This record gives sequence, C-alpha cells and structure tokens, in this order.
Amino acid sequence: MNEVSNRTIMVLLVATIVVSLGGTFISLSAVNNRLTSIGLAPITGFATVPNATATVTIVGASSIFFSQATVAFGSGSVDTAGGFNNCTLSTLDQNQEGANSGCSSGFLEVSNGFTIENDGNTNLSVELRTNQTAEQFIGIGSALFLWNVTVNESGSCVNKSGTNRDVVEPNTTSSDTCGGSGPNDCGAIFEAVSAGATSAANKNICPSLLFKDTSDALNIDINISIPSDAPTGAKLVGLIVTGTTET
Repeated sequence: MNEVSNRTIMVLLVATIVVSLGGTFISLSAVNNRLTSIGLAPITGFATVPNATATVTIVGASSIFFSQATVAFGSGSVDTAGGFNNCTLSTLDQNQEGANSGCSSGFLEVSNGFTIENDGNTNLSVELRTNQTAEQFIGIGSALFLWNVTVNESGSCVNKSGTNRDVVEPNTTSSDTCGGSGPNDCGAIFEAVSAGATSAANKNICPSLLFKDTSDALNIDINISIPSDAPTGAKLVGLIVTGTTET
C-alpha cells in the first residue's frame, strides 16, 4: 500500500476542521433560534451585561412620640396654715424656689416635664393640645393650667420655609422670630393650655421640628395653680401631640 503523503494528510485535517466548525455553527444557530423563540438571549462569546447595579427607594416616615410621657406631683394640699390661698406646682425648678409654692409638704418636686421627639425621617410641623381645660382638670374655675415649650436639643426647631431654615425658639410671641404665620403662632412663656376634644383646639408649638437624631426634641413644662377650695380627689389630664409632614 502506498504511503499517504503529507499533503494528503494536511488536506484531510483542514477538511475535518471545516466540517467540525460548520457543525458547531449550525448547532449554535439552531440553539440560538430556539432561545430567541422563547424570549431568551442567544449564546454569544461576549458578556451581554458587563455591569451590575443595585437600587433602593427610601420613603418618608412621619413619627412623633412622647419619650418622657408622665408627670406625677403626688398628693398634697394648699398650705393654708402658712397663709396661702393657692398651691402652684411646676416642672421648672426656677419657678419652685426649692419647693412647690404655697403647697403642703406632701406634693413632690418635679424638675422634668414632658419630652416629645421626632423619630421619623421627615421634618414635622408640631401641634399640641390637652383634653381638658384648667377647670375641667382641677375642678374649679379659678384654677390655672399652663404650659411652656422649649427646645430639648439645640437647633431642633426651625422656621417653616425659606432658603435659610433659621433656628427658632418654639415659645415666643414674635412671629418673625417664630417663623409662624402670625402673633402667638408658637406660644408664649407659660401660657394657658389649648384644650379641646378635637384637632380644632391644636396649637402650633413648632413650625418645623427636625428629624436629625441630635436635634429632634422639645420640652413641654407645665404649671398648675390649685385653689384652696378645689375639690379633692385624683386629677388626670392628657396631652395630645400631632406632627404633620411639611408640604
């Protein structure tokens, strides 16, 4: 038998490669046609998605609550033996002068009032009301029930709008300083509470309470004057705070 020449071997090798590549192409074409027909991407030699992305959407959450929610003065009476006609209870030390003015020794000294905090992720316009007037709370028309709102954390309260968003005090009679829409929009130093059963009685105490953790809280101190002829018994009053997301 004659030996196969190198030339013949080369021709056969090239033919084999051509047939193999042709078969592969035909197979891939058939597969890609099938993939395309069912909505999938065809097979290629390149990365079809060379880059990756991650997305997340954060929505606004409005939340406000009393982080200090109770004030308890205990039990006592007016110190009529000492010549007083009224007992004044206050959560501010400077108004107590070391003791509750005109009160018997039974009442407790309370140096901290209520604290409200914005624990959401939006600035809030804050309104406050009580569910009882002074007369309803204490039981006599000559009683007084007052509140005072101050900043718990520096810079917590700012004006409603504008490019500067200036820091304001929540309790003032000046609308320019307050940032509100008119006189007394944000209260006065120890003013009579705004009382009512519905939101119609709400009083704006801060135009915009920030949500930043270090600047998101207000103090609410109270001052109660109890006449000597007030009816006896346990007294209870509620404070209702409302936070509205700025528009």
